[in-house]
Amino acid sequence: MGNDDKQRAAATCEHCGEFGIVQVWPDGSLQPLGQSNFCDCESPELQVLATDLDHDEIP
Repeated sequence: MGNDDKQRAAATCEHCGEFGIVQVWPDGSLQPLGQSNFCDCESPELQVLATDLDHDEIP
């Protein structure tokens, strides 16, 4: 896997506790998957919980 690959990760919002899946970009920025907003917070504080390190094992 190259350094320019993005990863999927589980994340939670520190403000409201909402969980979701995000794309983790090489620069460390997070993009919610399948939605433009992670939660209803005006400025979500997203905390990554876990990442998919081996894409071959994703079902």
